[in-house]
Amino acid sequence: MGAVAWTPWRPLRLAEDVPAATLAEQLDGGQAFRWRRESDGSWQGVFGDTVAGVRAGPAGLEWRAPAGLSHAEAALARYLDAGGAQARLSAELPWRSDPVLRAARDAFPGLRILRQDPHEALIGFLCSSNKRIAQIRVMVAALAERLGAPLAGGFRALPGWAALADADEAVLRACSLGYRAAFLRGTASALRARPDWAREFAGLTTPELLEALCRLPGVGPKVAACVALFGFGRLESFPVDTWVVQAMGSAYGLHGWKPAQLEQFGRVHFGPAAGLAQQYLFSAARAGVLPAAVTPAATRPRPRSRRRPRA
Repeated sequence: MGAVAWTPWRPLRLAEDVPAATLAEQLDGGQAFRWRRESDGSWQGVFGDTVAGVRAGPAGLEWRAPAGLSHAEAALARYLDAGGAQARLSAELPWRSDPVLRAARDAFPGLRILRQDPHEALIGFLCSSNKRIAQIRVMVAALAERLGAPLAGGFRALPGWAALADADEAVLRACSLGYRAAFLRGTASALRARPDWAREFAGLTTPELLEALCRLPGVGPKVAACVALFGFGRLESFPVDTWVVQAMGSAYGLHGWKPAQLEQFGRVHFGPAAGLAQQYLFSAARAGVLPAAVTPAATRPRPRSRRRPRA
């Protein structure tokens, strides 16, 4: 990749300031996989067809983009919730009565769910099975480099479903996908003939959306919940991975609960912005700053089996 002519750094006004540590967690904490930290501490990344750089400046968040990329500021504003919809939802979470959530929220002020393209989220989380964030980032970068269309500044977009469905096996192996290659190709084959799939899925209720996603090859309940939250903006979705299982056990005393039971508890306890609460807990658990369980055992809610959502 040759030298990129970037615009000067410019302010991006957000409803709530994002400190440097929160920005790092937002961009490199498992929501998205196409951002990298530069030597000067700024972040450079690709989301959808937008290439941009962001950093926490002395007066707030700043951004830049390759010269001539006129839509970058508007795209970043949507991506980072500049309008403040999530800030209002965060204020309505039960952190006043929940010391665990309060501690997690205080640890990462301004943390938001990135507003990603469903296509991007689905590819990223299909690659996520049994992999760490750094490994997922390598796989996604390789897919873009080998199969994606060129973007501004020599960057590349993630490949479309046709390119993935038709990709040579050797190419996919070179992207370090392992057994995930079959899932990615299977999903690509299922969606290549449905150019409006994202719009169709967006029109479904959340239970219907989760059900539709789980019909795709390689998509189980956790991946479906992640795609619903990060790709379709369903903030009521509460993905449960190993970090969340540990957090709910150590901080809420919910030891031995199955993922479906923890998901139900999360949606009921945290409400319409359960996914935002999940991200606070996930981030705080990874950082090791969650307090121990404080709820008396007699008052803890008992696990209940979650009914399978109707199609």
